[in-house]
Amino acid sequence: MLEFSILAILATCIAGMIQVATSKRDNLPVWERENRKKEIEKWLKGFLAKLKRTSTRTEKCRLILAVERMQFEKDWNAAWWKHVRFGEENVEIIDTGKNVAKKNLQKIKITEFQKQILKSNAALKNKLIGHSEIKEENGEWQIPAELMTKIISEGGEALVFSEKFGICETAVRIQIFDPFLFTYDFGLDLLTWKINFEKDYEKAVDKDESGKENQMPKHENIIKNFVNIELFHKKDLKKEDCIGWITIMEKADEDLRTVLKDEQIGIEERKKIAEGIFDGFVYLADIGIHHFDRKLENVLLTNGIPKIIDFGLICEETGRSGYREMGYARKGSKFRSNAALSAATPGFANQQQFTFGKGYGVVNLWYFLFCDWKSSWNLLYKPIDEKERTEIDKIVQKCHATSIHKIKEHEPYDLICEITSIISIPSSFSHFCLDDANLTKSVQVSSLKQNATKCVNQDLKNVTKNVLDQKSSNLCVPISVATLLRFAIKNDLGFVDDYVYSAEKILSTLILIVYPRSMAGLNLNPNQDETEFQLNEIELLLERLCKKTYLMETGWQIIRQLDYKEEDQPKKSTCKFEKVLLNNNFTFTRPLTVTGAYLLPDRVIDGDFFPEEVFFHQMVLDRVDNSTNEYVIHNTSFAEGGAVLRIAKNNAYYTYDPRLMILNAAGEFKLNGQNGRRMVARQRIIRKHDEAENVVSSSASLLNHSCSRDYNVFVYCSKNKRSFPLF
Repeated sequence: MLEFSILAILATCIAGMIQVATSKRDNLPVWERENRKKEIEKWLKGFLAKLKRTSTRTEKCRLILAVERMQFEKDWNAAWWKHVRFGEENVEIIDTGKNVAKKNLQKIKITEFQKQILKSNAALKNKLIGHSEIKEENGEWQIPAELMTKIISEGGEALVFSEKFGICETAVRIQIFDPFLFTYDFGLDLLTWKINFEKDYEKAVDKDESGKENQMPKHENIIKNFVNIELFHKKDLKKEDCIGWITIMEKADEDLRTVLKDEQIGIEERKKIAEGIFDGFVYLADIGIHHFDRKLENVLLTNGIPKIIDFGLICEETGRSGYREMGYARKGSKFRSNAALSAATPGFANQQQFTFGKGYGVVNLWYFLFCDWKSSWNLLYKPIDEKERTEIDKIVQKCHATSIHKIKEHEPYDLICEITSIISIPSSFSHFCLDDANLTKSVQVSSLKQNATKCVNQDLKNVTKNVLDQKSSNLCVPISVATLLRFAIKNDLGFVDDYVYSAEKILSTLILIVYPRSMAGLNLNPNQDETEFQLNEIELLLERLCKKTYLMETGWQIIRQLDYKEEDQPKKSTCKFEKVLLNNNFTFTRPLTVTGAYLLPDRVIDGDFFPEEVFFHQMVLDRVDNSTNEYVIHNTSFAEGGAVLRIAKNNAYYTYDPRLMILNAAGEFKLNGQNGRRMVARQRIIRKHDEAENVVSSSASLLNHSCSRDYNVFVYCSKNKRSFPLF
């Protein structure tokens, strides 16, 4: 009996030990268990089966994107190549850019993934394919109900879910690099993968250390990726071309944008967060990673500790495979040359990531940490005079924050140490604020010309004959200003450069840096809900172009430095504008910016009554055709009359200006009759002055619009400071 009792006790102890061991194992995160790969693979197969999406892109788009993932002999060719041609075994990388004929930069062996695309569409072989021929992506994720409640964020090519592994709460990010991934044309039967674990990599310390492939970023202020799963086409046996990531990472409490916008924290906590962000960026630079999407949303907070996230827009120096395998760097020369990134976030852009210039490289994120929400936007983008600057200086001094100007020199640490209170400017207002988080998503600018230019060689004598179509965006104001600046740079400053100083590069700088606006409806990821924020007043943009803000140079000075070297830039000059009155005696000398309008009358559609509406649209007056007595208009809304409009000078005019409406009968908007004897409008002129002598460019606003529809003509006088819907 004694022996049986001892055996029973021993058996009970062994069973207890097994239960404890099992419990400990179950409490461990999956990525720390001995059979971690098998468990992650089991989870992955179930998870992948739930991912479905559509895509509006083509095999040609896939090939262009696949070239962007290739490693060139010289990394800077990633910024220069304009065309490719696929042969049987090699792909030719061709430059047709500035001052060159078609120049073969390099031949590279075609990848197995590219071969699969060419098999499905043989017509793409031996054909010149343009880098800018990527179609708009209007595809959508088709998310099952069981995952909808777990979504943290959603973008056109990325999704982030909340996912629990054992007792560990994580975030799972899905990032696609090939547009067909997870569509019906690219099912799970064509997919394979490689699972990488954080535990298998050393901490990266120094970018200059050679032979350190098996390293990854590990730092308190960098988001930790526990697992990164690289996705490949099944035929890619060597796993050369990664077409997507699924990353299991730390889950944070909140993002910095929300915290700062809601004014949730005081100056001391902001300083601690700033120190952590500073340390994180310094560490990344030390290990050879330069983060080019330094916006507020890309800093998360975990128990008050900042974590830098989102490594989609980075320039990486070392080429270490560990960075790619763990989801901190993408493969390809594009991500080793900052100018090749060709993408940026409005309000947080560095000019070098979409041009070759150095006009603006400040990290705006720091300003938001030390100013209240409205004050940050106003100090960055509101044009001011010297009197207002003096008043702001006094407020800044009271906060012991005069070091805020050192941020331009990439030295934020003095401000972190010295500031004693949050900078708050009483006169700040919300007009300049990008309050909607959708407006500060990164956007592609590399294909802007291809997607916006629809009409070429138009009947225009002064401005460019190739007209940008604003499509479904509301960006007619910055497009018009960009057109006039192109004319001014060429005709007033005697500077000719159709590549670096092209209309689309000037436009990109205007809406990403000078006066941030969403590219929705114009860029490659249109979002119609964002277009309402694109409403703009021509006079306000002209002021921003000509005047400094408290924290930034004039818009013209930033645009002037689109090229890197001073000798390759337009001469130093200033920009001014003035208003004059247009009338029948006005003599046309140069292109003018014009605000056109039409009155949509009361109407009934499908039984519903809609009251009259006035729509406004900014255009450019190219010339006056005296032979036909017409205004010839450069029009960016092709849906409303085409690329070139001709407007009779003797059309009727209308106004909102109360000083002019006293001439009308009660309730009448009409200002002049059909004979046009009193043409009333406000003209705005941009003038550039060289340091030695006056040299001039001009834009103006003739407030007249004629459309393909039978609408009345309407005059919008500049004294009315409202913002209006612009097509």
